[in-house]
Amino acid sequence: MGILDNGLAKMGLSADSEKTALLEKYIDELELWNPRYGLVNAEGDDLVIRHILDSLAGVKTMQGLAPSIVADIGSGAGLPGIPLAIMLPNTRFHLVERSGKRTGFLRNIILTLGLTNVSVIEDSLENLTERYDVVTFRGFSPFQKDLMKHLGKILCEEKGTILAYKGRMEQIKSELDSLDDESVRDSSIVEVSVPFLEEERHLVIMHLL
Repeated sequence: MGILDNGLAKMGLSADSEKTALLEKYIDELELWNPRYGLVNAEGDDLVIRHILDSLAGVKTMQGLAPSIVADIGSGAGLPGIPLAIMLPNTRFHLVERSGKRTGFLRNIILTLGLTNVSVIEDSLENLTERYDVVTFRGFSPFQKDLMKHLGKILCEEKGTILAYKGRMEQIKSELDSLDDESVRDSSIVEVSVPFLEEERHLVIMHLL
């Protein structure tokens, strides 16, 4: 059993052969284009663990939120958006990335994988006008007042949720403490285990006022 299959099993994620093949193809494309585009700072098993399995750590939480449309802000190489979209084919994903070089890669990978539930927006967060059920990001930005203001403008009222991939609890609490109490209705921090990764990983689930 390869590290991807083993990791999926350890996370309790059910992936049929088609989804597994898409994830493997995505990994192959990352490996192919990474030297030229500088998409991720990892290769081989380290790429699978730190980027693919880490992104998939949000699948069950996303399933619980049951969104119709998700924005992956600062998507970069399509992380976490593309792994999530593969596992959640009935959810629409917008990959928001302002780098033309990276959006070129994203559009190519969407065509290569035949993902019909994913589209690319080459723009910055500040210019978005569409509303989203969930906004997710991974390694995009620390929590800060300006970020919350922009996210609040694109979240659907009432049910809009932020799902942020974060690392150490100490850093998360420091970031949350810097926000205005008036900007956040409620938030929760969920510890997640990424197979073969001996580092703290958490998901922050947040609703804004």
